[in-house]
Amino acid sequence: MDEFHRQREILTPEDLEGLDVDIVGAGSLGGAILLCISKMGFGIRNRITISDFDRCEAHNLATQWFRQSHVILEQAKVDALAETVAWICDREIVTVHGRFTGAEERPVGPVVILAVDSLEERRRIWERLKCRDDVQLVVDARMGAEVLEIYCVDLDEDSFDSYERSLEDDGEEYQEPCTRRAILYTVLGGASFVGSLLRAYTMGENFSRHLVFDFRNFFVQVGGALAPADQITPR
Repeated sequence: MDEFHRQREILTPEDLEGLDVDIVGAGSLGGAILLCISKMGFGIRNRITISDFDRCEAHNLATQWFRQSHVILEQAKVDALAETVAWICDREIVTVHGRFTGAEERPVGPVVILAVDSLEERRRIWERLKCRDDVQLVVDARMGAEVLEIYCVDLDEDSFDSYERSLEDDGEEYQEPCTRRAILYTVLGGASFVGSLLRAYTMGENFSRHLVFDFRNFFVQVGGALAPADQITPR
């Protein structure tokens, strides 16, 4: 079956050869990103690894990617996600039920996607990731209620200054603690933006290093410019 016939001129699994991805966090954003990129063709000619130490809980059912049966069994989120991905698109992923530190002895990346809950955890992971030789691109996806924020750092090309400023205590402008409030359309929008950014990176195209989208007021901020979404021309 030519599964990717309709996206052949946009992205193919052949384009993704060897571009392994580590997703850190199997919650709302991490799970949605995993499902999105798996359907895009990741995981066929490259490896996807997802890490999380948490288990399925009922209060996350509305925005996360498991069923009530997973909650009853107190299943690890990564294992529930692996089942979901296998069912939806016959993709096999690598799961790690444990806390990702950035100092793993195994190969990591070259693409690492951070979808964790706290600024402190981002800082801790980043301090190790930026020193690794096997990591090329870090994508940090954050959300709070109806606002999404994404940072991208190309470790081969970019200065780290702007991203590291966002990791300061007063830099978490859009993220509510532990994603206290969440709704699915913000989650799905985040997965879509990350999928698009990864496609651009894979194809050697320009992509925004910082993007904010407010789903309530329909405003987008790209690279410091704030404007209604219909007035934005992507860089």
